[in-house]
Amino acid sequence: LEIYNNEGFDLLDPEHETKSIEDLRRVTLMEDDEGNIHLRNLTTHRANNEEEALNLLFLGDTNRMIAETPSNLASSRSHCIFTIFVQANKPGTDIVRRTKVHLVDLAGSE
Repeated sequence: LEIYNNEGFDLLDPEHETKSIEDLRRVTLMEDDEGNIHLRNLTTHRANNEEEALNLLFLGDTNRMIAETPSNLASSRSHCIFTIFVQANKPGTDIVRRTKVHLVDLAGSE
């Protein structure tokens, strides 16, 4: 998820590579009847190993909005959130463990 000028964009949307930012679908916050927050127009992608997860991270980073500043020639102009969902099944049992990790990069925080 990229947040640029107070609007959300899916960095893994295939259209990100062919459209200008003005023409991309916006990711919007939605709240259900139980008060849970959902992100509309944000895709999820399955990664079966570390390499696949890193490739998704690198693709998203490539699609970020960047611009030159006096202190950095390729400064990020947006906030970025990369969320990793991990699920582990214990062999021979019905035990499933799940966790979620958010990696956050704030604009201009380099």
